Amino acid sequence: MGWFISISIFAFLIVCVKPPSDSNERLSLSTPKNDALVEGDVHVKCEIITPFNVVKRGNALAAHGTIDITAHTGLAPLVSKAFLELVSSKHFDNNYIFRAVDGFIVQWGIESPTTIGNNREGKKFPKVDIDPPPNSADDTGNNNILRSNVRGALNFAGGNSATGQVYVNRGTNLHLDNEPGSLPFATLDERSMKIIDSIYSYKEGLGQVKALKIGDDEVKRLFPRMSRIEKCWIQR
Repeated sequence: MGWFISISIFAFLIVCVKPPSDSNERLSLSTPKNDALVEGDVHVKCEIITPFNVVKRGNALAAHGTIDITAHTGLAPLVSKAFLELVSSKHFDNNYIFRAVDGFIVQWGIESPTTIGNNREGKKFPKVDIDPPPNSADDTGNNNILRSNVRGALNFAGGNSATGQVYVNRGTNLHLDNEPGSLPFATLDERSMKIIDSIYSYKEGLGQVKALKIGDDEVKRLFPRMSRIEKCWIQR
C-alpha cells in the first residue's frame, strides 16, 4: 500500500508542477495588431459638400458625403507621409474642388481666403523624393494596380508634393503613369467614387482658380455648383 501511495503522489506532482510560462511573449504574439500597421495602410476621411447648390437640379443631387481614402504607406512611404502631414495640418479643410473633368480627374489643394482667414499664396510645401515603383514581378499584380492611374487612384498633381494639390482619377488614365514624378499612392473605394462622380464638372479655363483665391462670394457668383472639401481627418 505504501508504494502505491508514493507513486500516486509522484504522478500528482508531475501533472500539477509545470515550468513557468513566458506569458508576456505569448501575449505579444497573439495580441491582434492595428490593421493599418500590419497592412501598411492609413485611412483618411474627407467630407465633401456643395455649399451653394444644395437643392435638387433635375435628377441629380449636389455632391455630398464622406469619402474614404486609403494611403498605402507601405508601398509609397515618402509621398504618403507628405499627404498625411497635409491632412493633419488641415491644409485640405474648406478646400474647393476647382477642377473636375468628366471621365478624367477631380483636383483640389489650393488654399483660398476661406481656408485660413487671409490669403497665403506664398505658402510652401515640401517636395519629397520619389518612391520607387512597384516590383513588376509581383505575382498578384496588386501593387502595380495600387500605384497606377486607374479609377479611384489618388496622387499629387504633377506627381509633386510641393504643389500641395492632389487629384483622383475618375477613369483609367494609364498615360499619366509615364509622366515624371511620383505615382499614385492612395486609393478610394467605389462607394467614395460615386460621390466623386457626382461632383459637377465645369468647363476648364473659366477662371475657377482666380475665383477661389478671391473667396466664397466670388465662387458663389461664378461657380455655384462647385463642390468643396469641408474637412479631412486621419481615421484612428
